Amino acid sequence: MTAIPPTGTRRALPPTLLALACLSALTALAARPAAAADDAQVTTLDKLQVKGERAPDYTVKTTAAGTGMDLGLRQIPQSVSVVTQQRIEDQNLQTIGEVLGNVAGVTNRQVDSERNQFYARGFDIDNFQFDGIPTTMEQGWNYSDASMDTALYQRVEIVRGAAGLLTGTGNPSASVNLIRKHADSNTLTGSVTVGGDSFGSTRATVDVTTPLNASGTVRARAVGNYTDRDFNLARYTQEKTLGYAVIDADLGASTRLSVGYDWQRKNADDVTWGGFPVLYADGTRTRWPRTFNAGADWAYWNTTSKRAFASLRQGFDNGWSLRLNATHDRSDGDSKLFYPYYTIYGLDRSSGGGVVPYGGWYIIHRKVEGLDAAADGPFALFGREHQLMFGTSWNRRRYLNTGTYDFNARILLPDYHDWDGSQAPEPNWKALQVSGRGTITQKSGYAAVRWSLADPLSLITGARYTHWSSAGEYNDTRSKTIPYAGLVWDIDPTWSAYASYTGIFNPQTARDAQNRFLAPKLGKSYELGVKAGWLEDALTASLAVYRTAQDNFPVSTGLYNTAGNAISLPADVVSRGYELEVNGRLAAGWNATFGVSRNLIRNAHDDSTPVPYLPTTTLKLFTSYTAQGGPLDGLTVGGGVNWQNRIYNDRVVYVTAPVARSARIDQGAYALLSLFGRYRITQAVAVQLNLDNVLDKRYVTQIASAYGGWGAPRSGTLSLTWAF
Repeated sequence: MTAIPPTGTRRALPPTLLALACLSALTALAARPAAAADDAQVTTLDKLQVKGERAPDYTVKTTAAGTGMDLGLRQIPQSVSVVTQQRIEDQNLQTIGEVLGNVAGVTNRQVDSERNQFYARGFDIDNFQFDGIPTTMEQGWNYSDASMDTALYQRVEIVRGAAGLLTGTGNPSASVNLIRKHADSNTLTGSVTVGGDSFGSTRATVDVTTPLNASGTVRARAVGNYTDRDFNLARYTQEKTLGYAVIDADLGASTRLSVGYDWQRKNADDVTWGGFPVLYADGTRTRWPRTFNAGADWAYWNTTSKRAFASLRQGFDNGWSLRLNATHDRSDGDSKLFYPYYTIYGLDRSSGGGVVPYGGWYIIHRKVEGLDAAADGPFALFGREHQLMFGTSWNRRRYLNTGTYDFNARILLPDYHDWDGSQAPEPNWKALQVSGRGTITQKSGYAAVRWSLADPLSLITGARYTHWSSAGEYNDTRSKTIPYAGLVWDIDPTWSAYASYTGIFNPQTARDAQNRFLAPKLGKSYELGVKAGWLEDALTASLAVYRTAQDNFPVSTGLYNTAGNAISLPADVVSRGYELEVNGRLAAGWNATFGVSRNLIRNAHDDSTPVPYLPTTTLKLFTSYTAQGGPLDGLTVGGGVNWQNRIYNDRVVYVTAPVARSARIDQGAYALLSLFGRYRITQAVAVQLNLDNVLDKRYVTQIASAYGGWGAPRSGTLSLTWAF
């Protein structure tokens, strides 16, 4: 049995929280003349070019997102968002979950203190990539995927809609690609950042790049991070440690080899599992303070992840390039959890009785191996030059989930109103039992061609064939070919219009009356849009309207088959909406990102919504301005707002005995205001202050069940960076 990790003494940096108020608004300044964007940093290796993004900007000129071909954002017939390192630093986004929560069209629903679920276009996001290698992340079992630290990533790319061409299986929601940092400098460079927040947290990050030989053809980069984090919840703490190292070697004028490894550990104490009860037995809402921690003082949730990777890039004289990637990922979790089970008898408003302690102990393991080989380049046909991309990939995920629980419905806590984490002692645990074991393997081949039909018109056609197999607790095999088609018309040097069809499929474990697996869920996205780029694409904009459908979505019948498994029926779900995004440099020193999304998702069989607890409309804005000389030289100020409309859930069960009762709960529309300022004291030293939830808005983070949790109150973070 794993002992509860001790909590070390915390020495928080005492930040002085200044009152900053500066929120810039988006205007039509993009249309007026401005200085041309700085060229992207380019390390030229004869025929092979390795491009780094422009450090002070919020966008990139090119990306392989969606198509596997290095294209400008205007040439990709899908909705693509890019969160650069500069934006991550400005907004103080410390985890991948925080990044996704600030992306247009993406909703972050926090289940409890350790788990997050992400949605796009009404569907669960389950496709993540590391430098383009796809992997599936289970959001039910917590491997701390959402808590991965941003310190080792250069940028995050999000393709909304079905992204089956490059990912294989999944939902028609979005694909998230995490681009790692590399050793792109042949001189010694780096930075050290230390900081703390108003909750008492401390954080330190070191990021160093150095050449390993005199010519600089072999370089190394190392990133280390330690975070000791406190929260508004009483007793709840996190300790996170990260280490990352990569070696980049130019083996020749057009050959680059990269080998790297990262290790992340998170130890969380006094965690919550599901959250606090949201309804009393009389159907009225509970009113817990924002410091209330529903977990026990013996509860913890520890995770460790280790990833090794290697990649080879080879350029050729004819403009073609070859990419080989390999990765190995191991993740482990150990958690002892407390759940305030109150839906049997109901939580009594007067006495606080009715809560049954429920304990769970889980140890889980996951191993993922992936190989990917792809080539792309130009070819001539019918007097025009086109572009071809093709490749093959292999991915295997092995998992082992073990657990045990402690539950006795006759034992009730005396008064849950007085809960401080100590009233329920740690159970005498039974032996761990295997709850799930299996291996899921995908073998794929994919290809796409970008046809130059005319100077202003291009057509991308492609397909991916995937053979999917599962062995272990679920034995099944599926194969599917997913098509891809996108048409792009360059209206003028600034504007383009596009139309696209993309697909994806997702094998499932839901069963029918004969105990057979339902056919895979089939996702299809139809999208029309316009895109624009100004200032040499330093500022980009996109507007998309879409219709996304998923066939064979499982709907529970409430019945069970002879094997004891729940019977589900296949149904269709249709999602419609639009997304508007403006991102990049408005003028010299002025960056902004602005996104509005509207989504309506319905069950085709009864026109109900399967996810009423997700907002249908969101708005996300953030902007920053750096003074260009004068008395304010070295000062950067900015801020933003995230707004969402009202959400609700009218199927919340709060009593099951003797008669089941349910009610509706809701969360009204709310806006979260953030402000930040940074002052460069010298060329090497800068201090930064971030204020979050400035208006101290009180809101709940999820209402999908009978349990909830408060969003973080107003807070501030102060950090100091030394760059060299």
